[in-house]
Amino acid sequence: MAESGRCRKRNWTELPDELTAAILSRLGVVEILESAQKVCMKWRKISKDPLFWRKIDMRNDGDLDDRDYESMFRHVVDRSSGNVVDINIEHFGTDKLLTFITESASAIRRIRLFSCDEVSDKGLSRMASKLRLLEELDISLCAGISHEAVKMVGRSCPLLKSFKFNKEWCRFSDDESDSDEYGSDFDVHDFDDSDDDYAHAPFAHAPVAHARVRKDDNADALAIAGTMQDLHHLQLYGNKLTNDGLRKILDCCPHLESLDLRLCFNLNMGIDLETRCAERIKRLWLPHDSIEGKEFTARSDGYCFKWIELPDNVTMSILSRLGTIDILESAQKVCMKWRKICKELKWNTIDMRNDSAPDITFDLDKMCCHIVDLSCGNLVDVNVEDFISDELLEYITDSSSGIRRLRLVCSYYISDEGLIEVASKLPLLEDLDISLCGNLSHKPVKVLGHSCPLLKSFKLNKQWHKYSDNFFEEIIDDEGPWSKDDDALAIAGTMHGLYHLQLFGNQLTNDGLRAILDGCPHLESLDLRYCFNLNLEGDLGRRCTEQIKRLLLPKDSIAGYGFLPSTDWQSPRSPKYIIDGLFSWL
Repeated sequence: MAESGRCRKRNWTELPDELTAAILSRLGVVEILESAQKVCMKWRKISKDPLFWRKIDMRNDGDLDDRDYESMFRHVVDRSSGNVVDINIEHFGTDKLLTFITESASAIRRIRLFSCDEVSDKGLSRMASKLRLLEELDISLCAGISHEAVKMVGRSCPLLKSFKFNKEWCRFSDDESDSDEYGSDFDVHDFDDSDDDYAHAPFAHAPVAHARVRKDDNADALAIAGTMQDLHHLQLYGNKLTNDGLRKILDCCPHLESLDLRLCFNLNMGIDLETRCAERIKRLWLPHDSIEGKEFTARSDGYCFKWIELPDNVTMSILSRLGTIDILESAQKVCMKWRKICKELKWNTIDMRNDSAPDITFDLDKMCCHIVDLSCGNLVDVNVEDFISDELLEYITDSSSGIRRLRLVCSYYISDEGLIEVASKLPLLEDLDISLCGNLSHKPVKVLGHSCPLLKSFKLNKQWHKYSDNFFEEIIDDEGPWSKDDDALAIAGTMHGLYHLQLFGNQLTNDGLRAILDGCPHLESLDLRYCFNLNLEGDLGRRCTEQIKRLLLPKDSIAGYGFLPSTDWQSPRSPKYIIDGLFSWL
């Protein structure tokens, strides 16, 4: 079986502007400025729209030597023309940058600062005083921020509904906690839990019994309780608050719906306090709950974009562009949401392209039958490569009578008889592609032409081989001897409504081409590459040029074809390397 390449071309520019903008908005600023806006003029125009920059997402891996993130950020803030409402800054935030933000936009509703050690209490407080509409604030791993800034945020932002003040948990060593250096700043805090309860804690520095606790460890909790009474969502990952601080939050924040206390190991959640939390809070995470979903343990955690947050219709639109194998073997296994969407896809297309890899472990026939069943007779587009047989093709056509496009590539298990048998079941077929199917002759072409009156596009592609002059005449069946023009005559005699015809590597001669031009008056495009039995230097060549709008001649470039063009192809490199080379022309 000959190896072949595959050409997958998706025209993303055909998406509506609002859908393109929705997809691009899920990218980070760096990806948009350095890549997406350079793809085409349409994407560049969208990326320059001030309303596109309502959200500025500057996630990065913390390598600030790689790019000038601050300049990028200032640039897109200027592009927003004051329309920005959602800002995400990682690693490079400073007090000066926060001042720039408040001077450029006053309607910001969400800010996330991650690992911004150059932001101080003073800088955050000054920013908060000018953001009266702020509803959501996330301050994670910002070492320069204390409870003083938290107080100022609470006083300045009356609409604040969600607050995240996350830290990395760390307990002091026994020597350190016993040191006189800390004197009366520490109280003894008893833990009722046994050591075994901490055996599986996510960090080795989980608390031990009788660990000493600073008296000011509740400063954050008291600042929140005293100034943020309207909070609905609070996350205090790794905070040092104790039971007293938690009680104060519960007393003063009556609207709390979610509370994340994971890795808050100074808490001694007794039965009474835990029961109170469970009764009051709809979504509660306790200190020893799973840390799955934490976005800031490692530098790269916050760099992963949450594709599951895409609207269902956008996700469905993206997944529908995947091949059938990719959907069944990969996409639907990513998460429950994607699995649900994959089951709701309108299975009117089967796209089972593959590379005939010997290590394929799944049954392609069963997979194809499964999709046919899911389609409930609604198939309109079928693309199958390498593995389809007469029996499978019959199963497909018996289940769906509305197929409009059929593509069969390297289908060596399909016979003349099998294709002739199903031809009558394809009355609505408009586009037919039979490429590199070495067992098929001209006979099913005739039957398909008679059975498919709506056929507008036909591809009958082969690998060119130079046969002897009498090779075909020596093949005799009940219809008489074959000829080099059998395919051409079958097309000319039955497919009078064709608009597009590709006969790559065909054996037809000038006589066969004349018959096609006579029998197919509507032809607009004709591909005759590698049809080396043709001589188009005279009147026939001029007729082709005059009659056909898009004409590809035998010696024209094979860029974009995607298959090995000839059995006589000579190269010191492997066939796969050749195919990859062909794709580089696209």
